[in-house]
Amino acid sequence: MGDGSDRAEQAMAALRGDDPVEAAKALQAALEEDPERLDFLHALAVTQLRLGEPATALALCDQGERVAREVQNEAATVLLPQLYLVRAAACEDLFDPAGALAAFNEILRHEDQNPRARQGIAHLLLAWARTEEGLEALDAYLDDGVDEEEFLEAMDGFATQLRTLLREEIHPVELLNAHRGSYVEFFDHHANRLEAEGWIAEAARMHRDDDGKVVLSVPDGAPEWAGVRVDLVNPETGQPGRVGDQPMVVALADYEALAQAPVLIRWPENDLPFPAWISTQTPWNHLRVQVAFQHAAGQPLSAFTDIVGDWYRAGFDGAFGTADRGRFHEVDELVALSDRAMVVHIDAGRAEVSAVKDLFKRLTVLHGQHPIAAVVVGRGFLPA
Repeated sequence: MGDGSDRAEQAMAALRGDDPVEAAKALQAALEEDPERLDFLHALAVTQLRLGEPATALALCDQGERVAREVQNEAATVLLPQLYLVRAAACEDLFDPAGALAAFNEILRHEDQNPRARQGIAHLLLAWARTEEGLEALDAYLDDGVDEEEFLEAMDGFATQLRTLLREEIHPVELLNAHRGSYVEFFDHHANRLEAEGWIAEAARMHRDDDGKVVLSVPDGAPEWAGVRVDLVNPETGQPGRVGDQPMVVALADYEALAQAPVLIRWPENDLPFPAWISTQTPWNHLRVQVAFQHAAGQPLSAFTDIVGDWYRAGFDGAFGTADRGRFHEVDELVALSDRAMVVHIDAGRAEVSAVKDLFKRLTVLHGQHPIAAVVVGRGFLPA
């Protein structure tokens, strides 16, 4: 086996260059020459997470943990907890909170006051609708006091604001109002400027079919209802424009700290026949909806897909806006998380918050046919 010094230097240079694609190529090449370099395995796992490939990152963690157990040297002692942290992050990206919790606990088994694991468990539980346990984990992290002062202060403020929000019984619809309102204000700022130059907002993508008829354009492989609206388009050139290239997370006034991590806030129990939660991170331009059914019998996921299709098409056609604005823009593929749970993301554009209330009405009807165990709107995890 070669020493891989040239490859190693290339890999480190690529990492310093902040180009994850090039870094991944260089790290993979370096690992071909030295597959037991734990630092490269860890760096490649982190890089794959940045590239949106959590399953690949998880496989690299498996490889790294296996090597660490075999070599049992100083590098393994240092890097094994870091690999578990990457494992936890990958599991979270894959909607596997139980796997993430197991990874954090594995760190604490060797280092019972590890601040990253303590903090990670607290945030995980809060995003998993295990609020009391999450607050207890936050208190334990703060009581340890082994982290940097700025982190301890931030988490103390986070815990204080969360307890205040719960005590004041702030309705979770306010989280939707904040995210939708700020995003629409941001959208309008750019749309008003470009509309003055002739650009059109929220135009549907269209094309001519084989008969020459103008029809709605739908992405390859998507259902016929999954039309796309561009945020802005220049009608003279066809050039599209997007308002914001990242999901927009917004802070609720007086609860700014809670925008830093997702916390699930329960929708009033008497309002719905099924349990539902809204997240403190619910970006309106990347609105996540997760639904779990009580059992898999009767194909509930197919029924949910039909509900989403009808709901999305209503929003696409303006049911939650006005004649010239406030329409859904795009929907991602619906993804099954299990045989009884599914997730979908939509770009809700400038649609009103009534869109979510309308979805709840549709799910209430569905609940009569396929009992719903939980609904989560925004970032977070379906309760077990």
